[in-house]
Amino acid sequence: MKNMRGPVAERIAPIKVWHELFFEQLPICTVFLICGFGAAYLQYGYLPGADKPFPIAGVRVPIWHLVWLGVWTGYTMALVGQAAGIFALPYSSSILQFSNPHVSPTMLVLTFLNPIGAQLGFRRTGQWNLEFCLAVCAGGAVGGCIGPLFRAGVLANASVFRMTLGIALSLFGIQLCYKAIKDYSKYGRILGSHFISSEGMSANTNQLAIRTLHHSFHRISIAFGREERTLSNISLFFVGCAVGIFSAALGVGGGFLLVPIFAMVYRIPLYVMVAATIPYTIVLSGTGIFSFVVILPLLGIPAISPEISWGFFTASGGVFGAWWASKTQMQVPEHLLGLMLGGVTGLAGLLYVISALVSLPFQL
Repeated sequence: MKNMRGPVAERIAPIKVWHELFFEQLPICTVFLICGFGAAYLQYGYLPGADKPFPIAGVRVPIWHLVWLGVWTGYTMALVGQAAGIFALPYSSSILQFSNPHVSPTMLVLTFLNPIGAQLGFRRTGQWNLEFCLAVCAGGAVGGCIGPLFRAGVLANASVFRMTLGIALSLFGIQLCYKAIKDYSKYGRILGSHFISSEGMSANTNQLAIRTLHHSFHRISIAFGREERTLSNISLFFVGCAVGIFSAALGVGGGFLLVPIFAMVYRIPLYVMVAATIPYTIVLSGTGIFSFVVILPLLGIPAISPEISWGFFTASGGVFGAWWASKTQMQVPEHLLGLMLGGVTGLAGLLYVISALVSLPFQL
């Protein structure tokens, strides 16, 4: 038992990690980077960047800046079971000044692609269960088709859009900070190894295993370590749908709302919920892009096209960042993850809300 509870870094074979990096992750990152160059030349006939603006975004930004944006947002958000959108969206709209409606589908390109790295990494660490994520992903697919209708209508106004984003970010930050403080005072310092036991390991490994004890149309029961949870598939579907509508309208992957719900309502640890939240962001983002580009025109509403090359450039860095997060997540105390993310995100949300009410000395 002592070996099972040692530092996670000691349990991950360095050779396997390097093999994943060079033969899986870097090739994916390279393909996305090439796709970014190809999309730019095919769509515009030139390469946007620091000298020439991205036509849809209407801004100039070096390509390396977008790749780096993907790396740090992908890493930070994958640590808490999310895609990069909730940080990449305010950064793109505030710092890079990409604030027109096309920013939403562009961020969905990022949140559709960047979790691939996290998904592959978390699967190898045992944080994986398709039955657990099925109902909430189905709800996300429905919500992702409906959300862009709101973006084309009530959220088309930039000030309304930013106010909505600020409220969402503030609620997210408050929820995370509250839970982190409460859990630390009650349980102390908790690492991912806390949920590894002889009952919760994959066969012949020291990985975390998320086992399905029961699965039916109405409910699912899962076990991790010595703990069990029983959840209603019906409620998971409607939660996924509601989160999907709001998130697809904003252009983020949905984890910023789904993670607090899983943590506070269902009491699922961050180390376990990634088995559902990472696939959810991929499904929601894919359906959201489809709705922005295909469904809106079918309803007589002009399509809101993404800045495709922008999305690929950021995703090329985001895949690597998300994968690396999957290799380090269980070494970071859960309460610290919640406090860091909740504090930064809550502050950003508060600034958005204030900027919608009064003029700030700087631009958001």
